[in-house]
Amino acid sequence: MQNNSVRRAVPEGISALRRCAKVALIVCSVFSTNTVVAQDGATTCDYLAAHPEDPDRIVAGVPTSLVDQFAAIAACEAALIADPGNSRLTYQLARVYFYNGRSADAVSAMEAASASGYRQAQFVMGALISNNRPEASDDMCDAEFWWAKSAKAGRRAAQVSYVRHLTKGLFDGCTFHTNEDDMEAFLQNVRSAGGGGYYLRLLIADLTEDLRAYRDR
Repeated sequence: MQNNSVRRAVPEGISALRRCAKVALIVCSVFSTNTVVAQDGATTCDYLAAHPEDPDRIVAGVPTSLVDQFAAIAACEAALIADPGNSRLTYQLARVYFYNGRSADAVSAMEAASASGYRQAQFVMGALISNNRPEASDDMCDAEFWWAKSAKAGRRAAQVSYVRHLTKGLFDGCTFHTNEDDMEAFLQNVRSAGGGGYYLRLLIADLTEDLRAYRDR
């Protein structure tokens, strides 16, 4: 009996050690990067679940392939018990819920973070709707609503997505939460930010023409 217990415990222990080693590597990469300087208040949830492209993250962020789902979920749930309603932590929890296949929990958390004004969550909420993800709304006017909010808050991915979907007619029939000046400003903001290389410049040039044609139709 005892030997059987030991045989079961050994692989479980090795698996736990591997998870800990993986977390340690992630934390080391966070402290070795100059991309983002960790601010006071960074939690284990931040170190395990921040998205590298979230402009409001307070640590470097973890690529999708390196996220330890179970450790991140536990850390983010604990962080939200200590700091209920924190929109950044709520978004990060939503992120790892999705990776873990918990779509209903993910959408609920993403909506909560979006409603509290977290622009990365608002961008992702629009993307979930646009991509017909499980448990998300199937109404493109809801995507228009969230992308408009995120774009106005300066999230460049939302600014590009908004104009692209608008000019393709995917928001036809919706009540717009932007105006022509907003949409021109979205593209100008992305253009002025630089980076992204040749293909992004082509995209912005094409969207500028598409927007002009959309306005003249």
